[in-house]
Formats: sequence, structure tokens, C-alpha cells
Amino acid sequence: MPNHASAPTKRIHAIFYASESGLEPVKESLLELGRPTKTVVGEDIRFVELNWRVDRPYVDRLRTGRGEFEETLYEVRHKVGHVAYRTLFFVFGSQMILVHFFRKTSRKARKSDLDLGWQRMKLWIRAERESRRPTQKGDRREKKG
Repeated sequence: MPNHASAPTKRIHAIFYASESGLEPVKESLLELGRPTKTVVGEDIRFVELNWRVDRPYVDRLRTGRGEFEETLYEVRHKVGHVAYRTLFFVFGSQMILVHFFRKTSRKARKSDLDLGWQRMKLWIRAERESRRPTQKGDRREKKG
């Protein structure tokens, strides 16, 4: 009987953030860039999934969440040739939610990139928590048949 090595177990599982309209901005950016960028980014994300709690130089903490709909925002650092990219994400339970992807053009990430990742995180967490909340009789969110 052949000895098949089992695949390593992921500590967290990456998923793409999707807007209310169903757009997945990180996925769409990677598809636009094509190879080799999407391959390198995919390998880096997988490394984080397998080895989560990873620190520099692979992952950096950007902002620490303190509110009900906030978690810590991190970045995965990518290098493709001489070009630096970043994927912003947060961890919710055992999920790694990829909220923003951009090409790094300056020493520090732009505030607008951080703010966009932060906003998407808060929207995602709010929607996730509301979807898990049981509906009350007479609740306006209750679906009518």
C-alpha cells in the first residue's frame, strides 16, 4: 500500500471579501494582474494559512481593533520581481478575510489603503454577526413568505 503524505493542515482559511453587490475586489485585482503576481500572492497567502501566527517579514500588524465590529488588520507582504504588493486581511474565527490588495509605492502604506481595508472589515463583521443573530417576531429583517 503506497504511503501518501497527508496535506498540511491550515490553521486559518483564506476567503475573499465580497461587497454587497457580490464583487470580490482582491480576487478581481489578482486576476487582472495575472501571472506571476497571482501565483506569488497565492503562495504567500497559503504560507500564512499554514503557519498562522506569522510575524515580520511575512506579515505585519497595521491596526488593532477595539470595537464590536473591529478585529486587528494585518498585511501580507509580497515581492514580485522588484515590485512590492500588499494584501490586507483580518482573522475572524478560523477565517482569514482578504479585504484589500494594492501595489506598494511608498515606504508606508497610504492611509487611504488602510482606511479602505478597515471599512471593509467592519462591514464584513457587521454583516456576519447580523446573519447569525436570530430574528425576532415582528423584526423588519424577517423574510416574508
